Amino acid sequence: MPDTDIKAQKQLYHLAALENLSSILQIGLKPRSQLKQFTDVADAEILRKRQALELENYVPFHWFSANPFDGSVQRRRPESKFILISVYRSHAEQNGWKIIPRHPLANDAIQLYDYAQGLEVIDWTLMNSRDYSDRACKSTCMAECLSPGVVAADNFSRIYVRDTELERVCMDTMRSVGKTVPISVNPRMFPNV
Repeated sequence: MPDTDIKAQKQLYHLAALENLSSILQIGLKPRSQLKQFTDVADAEILRKRQALELENYVPFHWFSANPFDGSVQRRRPESKFILISVYRSHAEQNGWKIIPRHPLANDAIQLYDYAQGLEVIDWTLMNSRDYSDRACKSTCMAECLSPGVVAADNFSRIYVRDTELERVCMDTMRSVGKTVPISVNPRMFPNV
């Protein structure tokens, strides 16, 4: 078990393709239902099921980096470059974000919880074990915190990248659009694919 309690952490994470960074900085992270042109990293079958649950009206964030979703996306697209955009959990709480305590496509019925109630429903002990060979644990590790609207770049707490080359590309992109978001290089936040 990792030595850090996920529930006690301060940030939420959204994986994005590097090529979307310029538009994300300019217009924010939008719910899928509001997007027109972008590099899509999600699985088409999962997207159809999410749409049936009306989850395309939210921007999903995960509770920790290098989670099963991130790993799956990066394994399917090994040639792509990714960034992790983080926001403080306090921002989510103050702005009425919702919580799904397990993967949205878990076999049980999905229920959206208000932030405070959702925190109590998540099985943090199971999530902390990060045993992806256990189906229930893997599903819990893909619990989501959902923004009901656009998340502006001004609300990003940090952008994480795998290496200094991506850091430079992100810095150049920020300069080109006149935005500044703190950036950190941390390869451990990205799955080994």
